[in-house]
Amino acid sequence: MKTTTLAIIGGDRRYFAAANQLCTAGVEVSVFGFDDTTPFNLNIHTCKTPEEALTASQYVLLPLPCSNDGKTLNAPLYSGSIPLSVLAEHLTASKTVLGGKPDNTFKTLLREKNIPFIDYLSREEFAVLNAVPTAEGAIEIALHEMPITLSGAKCLVIGFGRIAKVLCHRLASMGAFVTASARKPADLAWIQAYGYTGIHTKDLKEHLSRFQLIVNTVPHLILNEELLNKINQNTLIIDLASKPGGVDFEYAKTLNLNVNWALALPGKVAPQSAGSVICKTVLNIISESEVKV
Repeated sequence: MKTTTLAIIGGDRRYFAAANQLCTAGVEVSVFGFDDTTPFNLNIHTCKTPEEALTASQYVLLPLPCSNDGKTLNAPLYSGSIPLSVLAEHLTASKTVLGGKPDNTFKTLLREKNIPFIDYLSREEFAVLNAVPTAEGAIEIALHEMPITLSGAKCLVIGFGRIAKVLCHRLASMGAFVTASARKPADLAWIQAYGYTGIHTKDLKEHLSRFQLIVNTVPHLILNEELLNKINQNTLIIDLASKPGGVDFEYAKTLNLNVNWALALPGKVAPQSAGSVICKTVLNIISESEVKV
């Protein structure tokens, strides 16, 4: 049976774990975009150029997010830069690219060359499992920055998606009084069914002053000037939303509010576990692709 070949280009410490586990699973792995290659399994090919890593690879695993600026690959552990345009030059239609949350410019580059692309962030198994280290990372921040225990704390989680569901469950298990906000009637029904207090997001301003911890999970502006004025100065605000975030950060500064924009938590707090989630998702994608063939 033909060995599956995969190149990993860039990424944070999650991708060390993903590479090693994929290698253990029998995938032939090549990597580029990491200055310190010590954590990689000895059977992994460490390459000097992206072209070298890509040449013999059927699959290409890119970071989450693929890029932070729309021009270069997200490679925080690499001292150089990897322009997306240069990367695209070395890709062909015979390769399947797996990346997280690509911007439109990069997707257009791939589309023009008929290169198959799969956004693994959109995979349900990835989103659900990745919610666990994100939620636990938020709790770690709260435990470190709050002068009180979470047990007995009045906590608000804005939004009720996958991350919010896991976070509410973890907070409640620690003895917190959990309130969750949502817009959809179905989400508000589930909030009630789980035993949390539910608030419609449009009614937040009437309740914000009573919370000691507020965590936003909605990826668009929720906590604007009007709502930030309602929040107690002793309240910790954690924003888990991807860019541009869900908080008016500049205005929050003028109020001296304690805001922590906690991006990419899985790679910071639990890279080994987060890498396992990436590995499982990639193996699922490869398996499904082989079945289609």
